[in-house]
Amino acid sequence: MRKLLIIDDEPIIQEGLKHVIPWSEYGYEICDVGTNGRDGLHKIRLHQPDIVMLDIRMPGLSGIDIVSQLKKENFKTKFIILTAYSSFSYAKKLMGLGIEHYLLKPVVETELIEVLEKIDQERIEEQRLQEQLASYNQLHEERTLRALLEGKREHFSDSLLKKLIGKELQFVRIYGDLQQRTDQWLMERVAENDQHIKWIRKDSFDHLLFIQKDSSFAKRFITKLRKRVRENSGQGIVLMVADPVDHPEKLSTAYRQIKELMHLHFCFSEREILHYQQFTTVPEVVKKPDEEDSRKKLYHYIEFGDQQNIKKIVADLEDYYRASRFSKDRIKVEIFEWCVSLLDLIQKNYPDVDPIDKDIWANEINHQPHLQAIMQWIVKELLFISESIHGEYPTKGHIVDKVKEYIHFYYSEDINLKYVADLFHYNSAYLGKLFKKETGEYFNVYLHQVRINKAKELLVLDKYKVNEVSRLVGYSNADYFYKNFKQYEGMSPKEYQMNQRKEINS
Repeated sequence: MRKLLIIDDEPIIQEGLKHVIPWSEYGYEICDVGTNGRDGLHKIRLHQPDIVMLDIRMPGLSGIDIVSQLKKENFKTKFIILTAYSSFSYAKKLMGLGIEHYLLKPVVETELIEVLEKIDQERIEEQRLQEQLASYNQLHEERTLRALLEGKREHFSDSLLKKLIGKELQFVRIYGDLQQRTDQWLMERVAENDQHIKWIRKDSFDHLLFIQKDSSFAKRFITKLRKRVRENSGQGIVLMVADPVDHPEKLSTAYRQIKELMHLHFCFSEREILHYQQFTTVPEVVKKPDEEDSRKKLYHYIEFGDQQNIKKIVADLEDYYRASRFSKDRIKVEIFEWCVSLLDLIQKNYPDVDPIDKDIWANEINHQPHLQAIMQWIVKELLFISESIHGEYPTKGHIVDKVKEYIHFYYSEDINLKYVADLFHYNSAYLGKLFKKETGEYFNVYLHQVRINKAKELLVLDKYKVNEVSRLVGYSNADYFYKNFKQYEGMSPKEYQMNQRKEINS
């Protein structure tokens, strides 16, 4: 029900107005009665009624005085002026105040109803105009915000700029599906905080511009948003947060940062919040794995069914691309080329393995959503190829030859007979006897010989110290390396190094 306030200094008029029509049937209730101008002004301020019916001539303050004062205070109340005089001078003053409704005393029921109907129509029209104005202002505001993001000064709204100047502004992109329930929740929260949050739709993404009350406002809000999304859909979203800026014209910088974060998200998909400031430092330099060396190693890991090292080689490549900050298109192309060279090597040496369709590889790599998904898919496929090779050709060539090949390839790592036997699906005792019979040496002796021979090659080089050589050929204990070297060569590694260098320099 709308509120109606009556102001008249004559009790009989007050009572008459209360009962002139059944007010409730027209959607009104009488909230109070003012007995004079000052009392009426006080009660208008107290009740803030929708309509005030007031006498134009009263002691203290006249109806015109009351209307003039309330107009200054921006009251939106509608007024029906009551007068016993049909005077042009009064009408002129009323029209000057924007008052169009007045009735002569005594009030006639039909005339009052007609005025109420006019007032209702005015309200409908005002509401329509307000909605149109709000819609226009919203569109104009959105246009200005987009212009700020794009740095197009000719489309700036001075009024909005004034509201933003002097405030800390933070721009956030929502990456992911909000779902309808979350979308409604977000719309309501933004409406409740319209002075501090603006919702911007741009580049097919939803964005939030925080006009901060304090530095933690945006942080608290996006934390609630993430929680709401998980509750409604069970899925997560990614929030990309630009650095705060202190002037609206710097929002174009924030927008550029968001674009950069979109590229970075390809390599950091596990993060639910990406802050640009996390990536402002120069990234740690990660050397790209040597393609020829890593391809050769990976080929052998696949051949030998070494799942752990297959995953490690791919993980090293992933680390390199995470640090590189290349565009996702460049990363996908380089990874595919790397895979092609590996696949060619596999098919060259194992032509009978199921053909590898490179078009499928290209399509899968291209359509993976992020770097981690690409690498997981590659590992899965390489393990499948490894199982095919290892299952179909567990002893391609003589098994002892395969073990020797494995030793020459893995001498620098912590390997032993049991591990190698398990790798090739042999009983370790049987494989040990077979190896001794075929080579004349026990597995461990053969391994030491390979390591010592490799150590001799490295000791001749100027760039390695003896302790470094020990580690590079697979000895974690330097004393053990010294002992074995002297046993096989009759001198210490240092003595051997000095003798060899003398011969080279003589």
